[in-house]
Amino acid sequence: MPQTRDLAIAFADIASSTLLYRRLGDAAATEMMRAFCARVAALLPRFSGRLAKTLGDEVMCVFPDAEQAALAMAALHLEIAGSPPGAHAVQLHTGVNFGSVIVDGQDFYGTTVNIAAYLAAMARAEQILTTQAVVDRLSPATRPGARAVYSTRLKGDEHDVLVYEFAWQVDPAEITATNASRLLQIPSDEGALLLSTAELSISVDRSRASVTLGRDQENDVVVPDTFASRQHATVERDQVRFRLVDHSANGTFVWFDGSPEELHLLRGETLLHGTGRISLGRSFSDPLVVPIVFRRDQRALYRV
Repeated sequence: MPQTRDLAIAFADIASSTLLYRRLGDAAATEMMRAFCARVAALLPRFSGRLAKTLGDEVMCVFPDAEQAALAMAALHLEIAGSPPGAHAVQLHTGVNFGSVIVDGQDFYGTTVNIAAYLAAMARAEQILTTQAVVDRLSPATRPGARAVYSTRLKGDEHDVLVYEFAWQVDPAEITATNASRLLQIPSDEGALLLSTAELSISVDRSRASVTLGRDQENDVVVPDTFASRQHATVERDQVRFRLVDHSANGTFVWFDGSPEELHLLRGETLLHGTGRISLGRSFSDPLVVPIVFRRDQRALYRV
């Protein structure tokens, strides 16, 4: 039976993990991710926390209070910066939130979790972002480490709220206060990307960071067309954006709904937004085109 509890939730994500896989290769990058998760699991008990879930290059952690969560994430950043997992230098971006969480066995979900995931996605490399709910619960000794850096409208809020950065690299006493009237807005939660054909529907989201398209049966989305290359294109999640990258001989055609003409990519890339169609190797004027429909799902990206 699901229960509701007040908990702190933290997400820590390895920055630019897609580039790491390309640079290191799948085997070395996968081993590095395993080493990272092991380091997180070993650190958390010092702060009364535990590893709730791993999502590819990201971990979700649960704590009984906000102070321990903030200190744990600062300690994690320090440890990873000083001793990278698998001897490969990596950077983290992290989000921390506190509030009511739905607990169902070993699963944790709800708005508090969604906001923590959103903040982790929006944080820069080596940055910890957190909320007013966390800052209000920090001890007098810890609170100077937090400063307001953004304003945004979070899920469940009717008005803009402050988003704070929690410092881990400098002495909190040396932090310059921020003028709240001049804060920047951070992008809103833009959801997941859904790809659909006549045979299947697949989502690119936090649990599946990339999808391959092509003629080969090993692809996530298979288009059995001789104009399509074996490994034709990739759709990749980049924080809250989705990028289509062409690797093919004939190019990839994209038609955004509402656009007067199609876009032809040849060894190039474009960001996918709104709704539209993708064609591998054939223009949409070709009667043999096999379209892949895409649309942004405004709900799914931060549903955990």
